[in-house]
Amino acid sequence: MSAKTESLFEKKLKRLQEIVSALESGGLPLEKGMALYKEGAACSRYCRQQLEKARHDIELWQDGQALPLGEPENAETVTQREEDL
Repeated sequence: MSAKTESLFEKKLKRLQEIVSALESGGLPLEKGMALYKEGAACSRYCRQQLEKARHDIELWQDGQALPLGEPENAETVTQREEDL
């Protein structure tokens, strides 16, 4: 995947992997290690939130509460979903 098409999630995940490797290798000054840890925690939080959102969207789709990706919504599908409620 090229850098232009790489998603923000993938960029954050890649950066998190780099940070973990740097912290595991040791030898970093305390300040640098703390800064990397803080950045890694932010990347981890972002990725976790995106995964939770994706899981939620999939659960909605599986339960029939959401349209499959790419399916256009029309009056018939709206009426059907309202009847299901």
